[in-house]
Amino acid sequence: MKNRFNRLTSKEWLPFQKSWFKYSTDEALYRENIRFFCKAEVSGEDAVYFGKHYDLFKKIADECSIKSTNIQKFNGESQFIFFDLRDYFNELTTSTEYDSLKNEVVSYVKNNLEKLLDRRFVCILIPNLQIKKKYFAYAWDLAKEVSKYISLKDEKIACFTDGQEKKSEKFFQPSLGYFYCLYFRKDEQSGILHSNEEIDFFTMNQQIEKKTKFSQLIPGWFVLKPQPRKKDEILHPAKYPEDLVEMFVSVFTVENDNVFDPMSGTGSSQLGALRLKRNGFGTELSEFFAGIANGRCKEYLEPSQRVLFYEEKNQTFKIINKDARLINSSDFPVLDYMVTSPPYWDMLNAKGAENQAKRVQKGLKTNYSDDADDMGNIESYIEFLMTLKDVYFKIASLMKPGSYMTIVVKNIKKKGSNYPFAWDLSNLLQQKLILLPEVFWCQDDISIAPYGYGNTWVSNTFHQYCLNFQVPENFKN
Repeated sequence: MKNRFNRLTSKEWLPFQKSWFKYSTDEALYRENIRFFCKAEVSGEDAVYFGKHYDLFKKIADECSIKSTNIQKFNGESQFIFFDLRDYFNELTTSTEYDSLKNEVVSYVKNNLEKLLDRRFVCILIPNLQIKKKYFAYAWDLAKEVSKYISLKDEKIACFTDGQEKKSEKFFQPSLGYFYCLYFRKDEQSGILHSNEEIDFFTMNQQIEKKTKFSQLIPGWFVLKPQPRKKDEILHPAKYPEDLVEMFVSVFTVENDNVFDPMSGTGSSQLGALRLKRNGFGTELSEFFAGIANGRCKEYLEPSQRVLFYEEKNQTFKIINKDARLINSSDFPVLDYMVTSPPYWDMLNAKGAENQAKRVQKGLKTNYSDDADDMGNIESYIEFLMTLKDVYFKIASLMKPGSYMTIVVKNIKKKGSNYPFAWDLSNLLQQKLILLPEVFWCQDDISIAPYGYGNTWVSNTFHQYCLNFQVPENFKN
């Protein structure tokens, strides 16, 4: 296939499609973006820059025979607009200063949109920041604002390989940093929003100090390769690994705490909790999967081969076959932590997915269930978000004040549109819950597919958001 989009070979194209990468230098980052998002042929349109390193940007553009200009001096047509906002956040001290920067960026996007060639991209480099006890989701906020005018297509996560060494803080802060590379495209969907909820990421963002210190840190990003699934586990179409559960349970709880998952599947959350000497509780809508989950937990506590594997354990578990929307305080003891991975909307019902086809060949289920009450069968994106919000608020009412919640999700691509599921859900939950820093589960054991090769950029989504929240002292559902 001929590459009409940029000057890269397929060998060069594929690595850029991975949705996370280990950051090395600004020069490498600038070069990769300029080479990828500028046209295949020598062109009269500019690559336009906003930031504090225009000399570096121009040097690389010149080496690639690409015209470039600083956005303040731009007056022509552009094939790529590149905003590097990272340095500005080192200087921000007030919300007013951030609002001024945001308005400047949005204004430049709006004013230069007509000059940007059709189906060409805008890139914004921007961090989310923890400042003392407050967490500021700047990247999400700016992305939602810019997407009112130009299509949000994707994000890449730039991962730092060095981090902090602090272990004594009484509030949650990951040990490895990252920043966002946000990508927008001028196309027929520009200005179309999938969620009209009011955006406010900065109201419920101040953590409550823990009474005890965090005994260990969790990295801001990590690579985790799940263990091969056993026969009963592979029956579930979207199981997540116990190793992932244990990472978070070990940080947010202590021994004998009560860990809860409202969508238990085959019992990963409960089994991970039991392994760390916590108690495992949960609900599961499917009677079939609830049976598997209970069987796995029972086998762990009371192994059938007692002579070889039995050791006395004081933990307990309870997984009931019930809709999470119907739980009440009489179902479980007071909860100390919630960890869960909800359905990614109705994506398991999408036809023709490669993974779906493989499961069909093996005679395995391709969705959670055909139950009309199953959240994975809700067709409306807004209804799906609102349903999840109500479930998590109900669970928060059963939890101790100051306790924590972790929700594993990812942003969704569907029929050519990007739905920022992680950001939209976080926005809704911040109506009543305290937003903490997100953590990324990065996957490095999946083959890269050449989506859009030669025509446009579509990433392979190899990162999952582990969203973290805290229940405030005065929570009321």
